[in-house]
Order: sequence, then C-alpha cells, then structure tokens
Amino acid sequence: MTLASYISCLRIVLIVPIIYLLDQGFSLGASFYNYLAFVLFIIAGLTDYLDGYIARKTDTETQLGALLDLIADKLLISLVMVWIVFLTHDPWIAIAALIIVSRELVISTLRQYVIEKKVKQNLSVSFIGKSKTTIQIIAISTLILAQEVNEIWLLSIIAIWFASIFSLYSLFTYVSEWFKHYLN
Repeated sequence: MTLASYISCLRIVLIVPIIYLLDQGFSLGASFYNYLAFVLFIIAGLTDYLDGYIARKTDTETQLGALLDLIADKLLISLVMVWIVFLTHDPWIAIAALIIVSRELVISTLRQYVIEKKVKQNLSVSFIGKSKTTIQIIAISTLILAQEVNEIWLLSIIAIWFASIFSLYSLFTYVSEWFKHYLN
C-alpha cells in the first residue's frame, strides 16, 4: 500500500471518533465534543485532497488507492449524514441526506455495472464529482458547527440543501455521460 492509500484509510478510521464525538456532543450538550467532531471532520475532508495530491506527485496512483478513496468519501459523507439525521430528527436534513446518500448509492451501482460489463472506459472522477464532495464536506461541517453556533443553523440547512441539489446535478452529469458513452 502507498502513503496515499494509508491516508484514505485514515479518512475511514476518523469516521468512528467523529460519530462518537457527535453523539456525545448531542447527548451531553457539551460544546467541546461538537467542536472536536468539527475539527476531525475538516481533517478527514482535507485528507480527500491530500491522498490524491500525494499519489499524483509521487507517481503512486493505484487501482487500490482509487478504490479506497471512493470508499472513504462515500463512507465519510453517508455515515456522518445519517448520524446527524439520527441525532437531530430534522426532516429538512433528513430529506437532503436521503438525496445525498441515494446519489452515492446510484453512482456506486453504476460504476459496479460498468466494471461487470468490462467496459473499457471507467466512470472517472470528474471536476463536478470533486466539487460535489467539497460542497458536501463544507455543508456537513456547517451542520456540525451549527450545533454550537445557533446563528448559522439556517445557513447550515441552506448549505446541506445546496449540497443535495448539486449532488443531483452531479448524478445527472454522470448518468448522461454514461448513456452517451455506453449505450450508443
């Protein structure tokens, strides 16, 4: 395994303390836990860029690394979103989370289908896909921080809805690319 792959694994490992800290912050009402969850989530989000940067700069891009990166992104976003829905019971967050997680499942299924059909070209990560992840990380970060800074609660709801709409746009671009390349 390469250094970049280990960094992707770190992103997966960080999910556990983030969820634990969120749970403690919500159940105990302790600011320290929510702020620490926020910091760890930001660090996990930054590793998404760090692993790819290191892999490209050291010329150590591997299929395993690409797979770990995809898994880490989807787990981080999906599990933290589901946990926030569980903790807040907010229907606006729940609907946005449903859109985001559904998009991730559809894209994963589509990629698997392409692999099983042994199509020569991959559905590679695009600028829109990376932008979508960045927007999701920012939106989820604001949701975490809004637990302590009430003044940004509305901003966090707007951010998560923007992330969910952008996720749908990203899904549409992937699916339309797939239809254009593989069904013609």
